[in-house]
Amino acid sequence: MIALYLSGLAFALGAALLWGTAGPILRIIGTYGVDILTVNLIRYGASSIVLWIVTFTAARRREKPSWSWKNALFILGSAGMLTSSLGLNVAFLRISVGLAMVLYYTAPCWVMLGTWFFSRRIATLYQIVAFLLAIAGVWKAVGGARLSGSFDLIGVAAALTGAVGYAFYVLNGHFGPGRGDSFGLFRRTFFAAAIMMLLLNIVTGNLGALFSIPARAWLLLLYLAIFNSLVPYGFFLMALSRVSGNAASIATMSEVPFSMAAAFLMLGERPELGAVIGGALVLLGVGVMTFDKGEGSR
Repeated sequence: MIALYLSGLAFALGAALLWGTAGPILRIIGTYGVDILTVNLIRYGASSIVLWIVTFTAARRREKPSWSWKNALFILGSAGMLTSSLGLNVAFLRISVGLAMVLYYTAPCWVMLGTWFFSRRIATLYQIVAFLLAIAGVWKAVGGARLSGSFDLIGVAAALTGAVGYAFYVLNGHFGPGRGDSFGLFRRTFFAAAIMMLLLNIVTGNLGALFSIPARAWLLLLYLAIFNSLVPYGFFLMALSRVSGNAASIATMSEVPFSMAAAFLMLGERPELGAVIGGALVLLGVGVMTFDKGEGSR
């Protein structure tokens, strides 16, 4: 049992480690002149192709895959996943990786607000404390950035928008057609996001940029699609099969320090003191939420 538990934590930490490399890799891709729209088109497109190959291969051996698309929350969740990526990508390019991740990790609090709305439950004491800690963490992180001269309003707004977008994706999993079919939700959401990205690139006349991407940049883009999306998600599912959801979620909170370490090693970027303290407060708030049993009154 101990070995199984430790392997579950190892998978969760592995997912967090891979997710933490996104910011520095995106910065490096930007040096090749590849814009955010192109990055996400390739990321979602390549991921969707792999997911659908896996789906149809599995469907030949077992049951037919689910095709539940007609749900307003699903569309909102798909747009949320896309907004999550675009917002965080913009933040990575305008503010420090550490500050961007601190702001992005307010997502559980936005999920909590959405849950209050959909379930009509009154907030519990744990939830209120967690939300206040997260707000205090954001206040400290942003204040530290202002003092150090690295504050950028667009970058901060983009990171928070990304957090809200991710919250919509999670809420779709709780209240939408993704409930009880996490892999199906992941597959369909990625496919819908890829279609949205394709349309966005067509409207902006950005498709031509695909033919001018250098080979080295392609390798980094495929890294984002495979090792920053599919592999860590698979690791997280493996973790959930071995440990509780709370334990896996707490372990993946290490993504924040991992992202700061990756930014330092790859870019030589040192996180602001305010981001470190603010990040600790945000993660403390997320940790407090794991003690909540969700038993507010209707």
